[in-house]
Formats: sequence, C-alpha cells, structure tokens
Amino acid sequence: MLSRFFWIIAAFVAICGPGPVTGQSHFMLREGDRVVFYGDSITAQRLYSRFTEDIIVSRYPNLHLAFYNAGVSGDTVSGGHAGDMETRVKRDVVQWHPTVVTLMLGMNDGGYTADVNAHLREYSDGYRKLIATLRALLPGVRLILICPSPYDEVSRPSLIPGYGDVIRRYGQFVTSLGKEEGIPVIDLNTHMEAAIKQGMAIDPQMAGALLPDRIHPSPAGHWVMAAALAEGLKIDPVVTSVTIHLPGGTADESYRSAVIEIHAAQDGLTWTQLDQAVPLPLELNDPFVQFLLRISDLGKIDRQILRVTGLASEHYTLYIDNGKIGTFTKGELAAGVNLAEVQTPMEQQAKSVDWTADDRAKLSGTRFDLLTQEPPVDQRIEGLGALDSLDERMITQEYENARPKAHVFRPGTGDTVMKRFSPPSSINAQGPDLRR
Repeated sequence: MLSRFFWIIAAFVAICGPGPVTGQSHFMLREGDRVVFYGDSITAQRLYSRFTEDIIVSRYPNLHLAFYNAGVSGDTVSGGHAGDMETRVKRDVVQWHPTVVTLMLGMNDGGYTADVNAHLREYSDGYRKLIATLRALLPGVRLILICPSPYDEVSRPSLIPGYGDVIRRYGQFVTSLGKEEGIPVIDLNTHMEAAIKQGMAIDPQMAGALLPDRIHPSPAGHWVMAAALAEGLKIDPVVTSVTIHLPGGTADESYRSAVIEIHAAQDGLTWTQLDQAVPLPLELNDPFVQFLLRISDLGKIDRQILRVTGLASEHYTLYIDNGKIGTFTKGELAAGVNLAEVQTPMEQQAKSVDWTADDRAKLSGTRFDLLTQEPPVDQRIEGLGALDSLDERMITQEYENARPKAHVFRPGTGDTVMKRFSPPSSINAQGPDLRR
C-alpha cells in the first residue's frame, strides 16, 4: 500500500510540472521567465518585489522563474544619482537577461510640487525614451507598466497639498501610454489609496502605518501592493480546493490537489492530500495581518478551500499531520473552510519560501552597493561572481522550499491533544513583522 501511495504522488508531480498547470492559463508569466522590477526608492525597499515573488513561487512551485530587483533611491525616468537611464538599464537590467521588466516610476519625477504640469512633459518624454531603450537593448522583452504608488494625503495632513493629484495624473499618463504601446498596465495607486481609505474607517492608526512617511510603504503597505500586482498579473486566486463527499468518501472535486487513501474512522475520517501550492506566508495571529485581510486584496488571492459534506456530528476538530488546526461545525465544513486563514503546516512551509526570498533581497542590496561603489572595491568582479553564484543557489533553495508535500488530514469528533503551530507575533511602529 505504501509503495502504491508514493507511485501516485510521483505521478501527480510529474503531471503537474514543470510547465503550465490547471488554472494558470491566463497567468501572465511563463515557464523560465526572468523578471526585473525597475523603479525608484519604493522598489529599492525590496519589499513589494519580494512579496510578489513569495506569492508567485508559493502558488506556482513548478513554474521556474527568477526575480531581480533594479530599484534605486531617488530615481526618475531619466535616471538619478546612480547613473542616467541608459547607464541604469545597461548595468542594472540587461545583465539579468530578463524576459519581463516591470516599471514603476513617478514619485520623484513630479518634483514634489503641486503643479501637475511642471514636469509632466519631462516625465512623458523620459518614459517613452525608457521604453524605447529597453526594447532596443532587450529585443522581445515583455514590459509591464505600474502606475506610481500614492503620495498619502488621506491618513494625515499633506505636507505638499495636491501632490497626490500629481501622482494620480502621472498614473493616468502611464495608463494611456500602455494602451498606446500595447503594454499591460497595473494600477497600484488606486488599490493602495482604497486600502488606506477603508482602513481609516476601521483603525486610523493602522491605516496611517501603511505609508508612514506619506511616500514609502511599510512592509504592510508593500503587501497591499504585492497583492494588487499579483492580481494584475492574473494569478490564480485559488491555492487549492478540495471537496470530500460522505458517506461514500469520494473526492471528485479536487482542484490543484490530489486526494488519496480516504479512510472512514469511528470518530471521523482520514485522507492523504498532496497540494500543488501553499498559501501566503502571513503571521495570522498578528492583528495587523488581520487588518490587512480586511482592507486589501490579500484574502481574495489566498483561498485554500476544504469542504466536507455529509458529516453526522455537529462539531469536528481538524488535525493535519497530528497538529490541531481548529474546530468547525459540520455546516462550516460543508460550506467550505479557507485553510489559508488558519495556521497549518502548509502556511509554515510558505514562510520558508519567504525567508529565502528575504535573504535574496538582502543579497541584492549588497550586490548593488558593491557594483556601484566608487572608487571600485578591490576584487569586485570576483565578489560579484561569488554573490551571483550564491543567488542562484538561493533560487534553487526557494523552489525546494515550495515543493509540494503530502499531508494527512483528519477531521474527527475526538479530543486528542496535539501541538499548535506558530506563536503570535507583535506589532511594531511600521506595521507587523511579516517574516517570522
């Protein structure tokens, strides 16, 4: 029986990857894509890019992609202190041989003046030149334009009244340019402003922590942006969906998951499940995370549904791999429980994906400092080579961390004592620690 189980597991993995899988036919990224996030200091925070990487790798662990950050503080469409636009593109983008480049610029281009027309022509001309340069140096590259994230005039009095309107106007130009050039456009500005407005009605202090200096998002704010970016990339919002029918014990409605070896027990039933993806790496005990789930699209793209129909008793305690997950009514289980909203072994696995993505983000910052240091550091070339080799190993580790794992599920009426997962985390002034 055991050998048969592992044969089924191996067959499932072979069918599902690599390459396109059920439900991702509309996803904008493809097997083997190399994605560069190009932008200013908001991108250089290496947070929305890292969280987007988390979302995509955990959702599509068999779709092998690589993500790189090319954000520079103070940058504009024409460049900045780290070099003009042509220098930036050749040094920070072309070296990665990307197939996809996202562009988010505009916060600095407005010159921090409320006059919407003061720099609009410069911005529009520079943006067109940036696109032309990327297409000339990277034939066939797929571009994605991102409307610049907002200047917050909602949660606190503005230091530059009207600058939010300037940034929105720049976003309108980006949208029209995308239509003109046939390039997809994703609007993070609208999503972030909507989250702040909705958050103000719930908890003004938490809402204000999304953009604590009006410009640079906190980690929580970057999660709002990453969720909106993932939606814009048409990510499958369903992690998995499994329905178990009783009394027959069938699982003929599984999506992105394989269910095998269903057994009835005196106080419930058990089955083994191999999911094709893991949920987002969120600290679910953190009140700030629960706040984000109420005001952003995080919950919309993190659906890991379990349904069990035909149960006899009124209440069931769900265990996964001997860990107590929670107690649910038979009505809740019949309607469908979103396991992404509770702590599970799958959620713990997702955190290991984020830990590696975080390490890669830190390595990326170190690499940029080494690359741009003047005068050049001795043995800089050797150092860059060592960092790049380490980065490749981290990418491999990230996908290894996301590899599907089989888990044993048992909803039962018994009261077996099991261990719990993940202690609560705390809130800090910038929002939650969403890593650990």
